Amino acid sequence: MHTYRDEVIDFWANIFRACRLSTAGLDLETFLEDPQQHLDQLGLSDAVEMLAGGHLPLLPEQAAVRREIDARYPLPEAPATPAPAARRLIAPLPTLVAQPI
Repeated sequence: MHTYRDEVIDFWANIFRACRLSTAGLDLETFLEDPQQHLDQLGLSDAVEMLAGGHLPLLPEQAAVRREIDARYPLPEAPATPAPAARRLIAPLPTLVAQPI
């Protein structure tokens, strides 16, 4: 049996509840053994970021649908963005010369 600090238990227990992982047949003690691995296996690897951004993560059933859609319709790789070209001036900047009055 592992011993965890209260802060660790509180943090991961909040994630566990927000993701409703008990509906996936997972208990908190098992989840605490390797939380990120369980989230990854359930397709909820972004749960911590979602909560940090003020959003609720997907439910386990929704994550399963997302995994199925991602497997069936993979996103094409994004093309590499070219480096920005150096800026060239169209005309030289004018030189300000004081004119006698």
